[in-house]
Amino acid sequence: MNREKYIFINKKLCTGCGDCTLACSFKKEGLFQPVKSRIHIVEGDLAGFTPQICRNCEDAPCLDACPAGAVLRRAGSGYIYLDETKCVECNMCIMVCPFNAISRGDGTNLKCDTCDGETPCVKSCKLGAIVMVDPDKDSKQKRRKMLKMLWQE
Repeated sequence: MNREKYIFINKKLCTGCGDCTLACSFKKEGLFQPVKSRIHIVEGDLAGFTPQICRNCEDAPCLDACPAGAVLRRAGSGYIYLDETKCVECNMCIMVCPFNAISRGDGTNLKCDTCDGETPCVKSCKLGAIVMVDPDKDSKQKRRKMLKMLWQE
């Protein structure tokens, strides 16, 4: 399967500056309005800042919850996207998403679609908290890290 790159967020590096939300809303809506962004930053007392974005769950509840068939998985890559032309704003996808990755918009719900690889959120993050990751390289790095940890004990 040809898996496309996905957005990874290192919340330890996030300062909550909001540049990603501004860049996203401007790219998608032509306005600097974080409420219209497909990425959101949640501030927690202990956890610090936690950017919220779609994690493309393998068993994604939003796929089954959408009665209009607006939440789909891209053939080949497996990436989950929202067809805004089909969305009826019933908000079922919002209710079942465990990561608060889908939000309400004007006339349609809003979900990250990675801007077809032209990711303004990644480009705007000066601290490198948001990056595009190749899933094949990422899984290899995770396996290496795990093996290294096991051999050190």
